[in-house]
Amino acid sequence: MKKFIAAAVCAAIAAILPLTGCNTQINYSKYISEKRSEIYLYNDDDIDITVHCVSREQPYNADGICGNMCDIVEIFVKFSSVPESVEIAVGDYWGEMNYEAVQTRFTASYSAPPFKTDGIDVTITVDGTQNNYRVLSVSDSGVLSCEQALKCAVEHDRELFKSLTRKKDFAGEIYVRLLYDDGCYYYVGVCDRDKNITAYLLDGGIGKVIATKKIKA
Repeated sequence: MKKFIAAAVCAAIAAILPLTGCNTQINYSKYISEKRSEIYLYNDDDIDITVHCVSREQPYNADGICGNMCDIVEIFVKFSSVPESVEIAVGDYWGEMNYEAVQTRFTASYSAPPFKTDGIDVTITVDGTQNNYRVLSVSDSGVLSCEQALKCAVEHDRELFKSLTRKKDFAGEIYVRLLYDDGCYYYVGVCDRDKNITAYLLDGGIGKVIATKKIKA
């Protein structure tokens, strides 16, 4: 049922989108400067593993202008007790993880395209002891894509997108991040050239906007 509703919502949005931007069809996905498209999770009593697949402009700068994008895999690991050293292996990548004291977690990142799979195998070596984990995707067929979530935000606030549209150009950059908290959500942020950000929180299944907030970059 959720898949049917999501498909119906996005079909309706696709029909309306050509009306945005002063009757000029704009592909707003071209102006995404950060996209978190995949999240993978594993947790037990001793360890929490989170993997993000992200495309992000390099260098990253919230200035309302979309730059060249780079695909990145970000890994975050928290332990029940902090070890001395942590190494991680994912696919062809291997490396030592860095400790973030404020977040009390270990991190690693490397350049790679999104996995686009139901699960990934992660090997973590803690103080010389190696363990293997199967880290699972939080998404299923009922979860919208980043592009679909953006279309839902456009439909929700067409006036904002219209105000930033200049003929066939968009005077801003867009952030779309998949979130997970006992369910999938999306953060969609629109940053204009004055570094004003209008942010939306969307239900990840049907694209309904749950909350809106305006902040300064």
